[in-house]
Amino acid sequence: MTISPELSPKQQRAKRSRWQKLSRKTYFGGKLSTKNLVRLCKENASDKRTIIIHTEDVDYREFFPNSFLVSKAPTKGYDLLVDKYYHLDGIESESYDVALCTGLLEHIPDPQRLIDDIKRILKPNGKLIISASAVFSFHEGPDNFFHFTPFAFKLLFKDWSEIEVLRGASKPFETIGILMQRILYQCDVFPLARPFIEIMARTARVFDIFVTQQFDITWKYSDDHKIDSMMPSNIQAVVRK
Repeated sequence: MTISPELSPKQQRAKRSRWQKLSRKTYFGGKLSTKNLVRLCKENASDKRTIIIHTEDVDYREFFPNSFLVSKAPTKGYDLLVDKYYHLDGIESESYDVALCTGLLEHIPDPQRLIDDIKRILKPNGKLIISASAVFSFHEGPDNFFHFTPFAFKLLFKDWSEIEVLRGASKPFETIGILMQRILYQCDVFPLARPFIEIMARTARVFDIFVTQQFDITWKYSDDHKIDSMMPSNIQAVVRK
């Protein structure tokens, strides 16, 4: 069956057969990656003036009550609607103490431009809390341009005063579980196999207890190559202007 791209997602789903719908059925709710975003927000909660730049999957208001939401989508509660690549020219320089940006940088064709714009918006010594895809499925295509490493973040933030936190959001086997869940989200999978794959996705992280050390390269064991996670789903950072 050919489904027109002109139809809304809801209309496209309605045109799929019952078997096709079962091939996308999930049995346990909630994204496995969400708890890592919640942890990042909780650790950096602030009542200072905060600009929220496209943050999904987390109710940020609990952690940043004095916030201003910038979004490309006309969703309920946004304060400023911008283009899909988040040009922030209309926002006053040095006007916010904190910026929160998650799940966006990989969808920007010129990420350094966005990073520089956020730096302009922040007050002196202002803080950016950011998370972006690393080892993750292609998503929101065709606007999925980059997936990042800790080394890429160091390059993007080379002109900032300090990187306070730079880490992987998940351990290797947890990442495998997240990727297995993404397969179930983005692929038609034989319906009878789906619940077993979903159980494996949710239990994969147990094997992380057996990982004793991680390195950013093969066959080198020196301390300068040790890393907190060699295969995270996302890279998280807290950076000072």
